[in-house]
Amino acid sequence: PAMLRWLALFFVAAVLAYEELQWRLSAVFALLGRLPLLHQLENGLRRLPPYAALACFALPSLLLFPLKLLALYWLAGGHPVLGVSTILAAKVAGTALVARIFQLTRPALLTIAWVAWIYTRVLALREAAYALWRSFPIVRWARQRWRKLTLAVSAAASRSLRSIRGHHSAPTIPD
Repeated sequence: PAMLRWLALFFVAAVLAYEELQWRLSAVFALLGRLPLLHQLENGLRRLPPYAALACFALPSLLLFPLKLLALYWLAGGHPVLGVSTILAAKVAGTALVARIFQLTRPALLTIAWVAWIYTRVLALREAAYALWRSFPIVRWARQRWRKLTLAVSAAASRSLRSIRGHHSAPTIPD
């Protein structure tokens, strides 16, 4: 049972890490949301009542369904790279869009009791998976190396800026 639990948590950690990376792509949609038309659309999404906000989660699936059919057509037609890359692109775009919709509608969605219940359970599961992930020796080692690297790069950049500022003094105006 302990080994099975560990394997299940490892699988969940891998899936959640993958999904978390994709959810971070919602930042691209947030940048696009600065465009006037999309800004108005996002404001409309923020004002939706709870069940209308919930219905918006079907939108990415409906929008991407024709792309998935096209990918299947390409796969069946002997174009596996084109088919698989289309499926992957649709998955990435769909997840990022769902993440953005969730960010915009979360306050309304969490007023629905069963959505709030699921949300708290998923967050707890995600935290357990991340704790497991962070406990792996290779992950601890990689995080330490990453911290050292970022500190070294930051220190080098600071030295370079100080050096540049030291060599370029303000011009003097003759009397």
